[in-house]
Amino acid sequence: MSAKRFCLHSLGCKVNQAEAAHLADELTALGWTRVPEARRGDLAVLLTCAVTASASRQSRQMARRLARVAGPESVVASGCGVQAEAQAYLAEGVIVVGRAELAQLARIIDRQAWPEQGPPPPPDAGAFCMGALQPGELRGRGLLKVQDGCNAGCAYCIVPATRGRPRSLPLAQAVAAFRGMAQAGAQEIVLTGIHLGRWGLDLAGKPRLAELLEAMLAADDRPRLRLSSLESHEIEPRLVQLAAAEPRLCPHFHLPLQSGDDRVLKAMGRPYSAAQYAQVVRDLAAALPSPCLGADVLVGLPGEDHAAHRQTLELLESLPISYLHVFPYSPRPGTRAVEMPGRPSGHEVGQRAAVLRRLGQAKHLAFLRSRIGRRLEVVVEGGGLGRSADYCLVTLEHGPPPGERLSVLAGELIETPRGPGLRGQPVA
Repeated sequence: MSAKRFCLHSLGCKVNQAEAAHLADELTALGWTRVPEARRGDLAVLLTCAVTASASRQSRQMARRLARVAGPESVVASGCGVQAEAQAYLAEGVIVVGRAELAQLARIIDRQAWPEQGPPPPPDAGAFCMGALQPGELRGRGLLKVQDGCNAGCAYCIVPATRGRPRSLPLAQAVAAFRGMAQAGAQEIVLTGIHLGRWGLDLAGKPRLAELLEAMLAADDRPRLRLSSLESHEIEPRLVQLAAAEPRLCPHFHLPLQSGDDRVLKAMGRPYSAAQYAQVVRDLAAALPSPCLGADVLVGLPGEDHAAHRQTLELLESLPISYLHVFPYSPRPGTRAVEMPGRPSGHEVGQRAAVLRRLGQAKHLAFLRSRIGRRLEVVVEGGGLGRSADYCLVTLEHGPPPGERLSVLAGELIETPRGPGLRGQPVA
């Protein structure tokens, strides 16, 4: 590498995005200059994803593209894709760094002290990797990673193999990071993790997530706080009480369902029944004044039949869900589901997913209509768009700068480049 220039690409989840942003900040502090695209002589860093077969394929394709442009000896690949299939990246001639070394990656790069090239060590063998994405010119909300890893062992999920056991950022460090982002001007900070509801269970005294939220909100009274995905069975009364009492904790809960059929839930290894999930959703809707409640649904697990699909559809029709994320099942190597019989055909899965997506779209439009005429607090995200505390996409005239927070009166439904939203009129 002829100069200390780098480009950085990250595929996959919010946690990957936060880790990539922190890595970029560390490299910049070591005297490196970030460039948007690599060329010969530059270093290209890639954080890969493996959650689906498509994500794995896209990660490998990106590694090959970067190797063609910058040269394979100038490409450093890390992340979940490398952890799952290191040999595929080694075959491309790029440098691989396992997740265990990710917390030290900036120093490894700066010294070019590459680890031995071969199968990486276990992903949780190293230090906790920080992740923080500050708001900027193109993003109005910050991301803060406070948890990593998962040992839930869902039958379809490769993440425990690529991320390792649950680990938490200690409370004092997490609060300090939150305060630092607030002092830098963040108007909203999204807390993220691989299994966020298990934050604290590996720490001394086993603090719970609500305790962390209370400490953050007490540390700085400026930003609002949003939670990423939480498991329904980990929604505790203290958390609900805090959300009901604290307006700076966004009334937005994303609760993965995966299936509304108890037999499929059991095959998945999910630790709740459809009725238990439904009760949590209804309790949240009753406890909070204006919540946005989202759900993930996995379609086509081996053994899912038409009756199971119908159960899922009927359950979701009955619940006050605001939007759906629908995913077709993707076989992942080493997971239990790969060996399970009775996988539906691709055509069947496509039809079932389409039905659920139509339901999700209808519910989302109904949710948006219920907000018309209300006063919403919006954080500007750029491109003339913003997000309300209850996760409505709002269009803003005259393009306030990203990161600004303002009150708007929600008007008519409008289609935006990022999907349906509401027209916002600023109010004093």
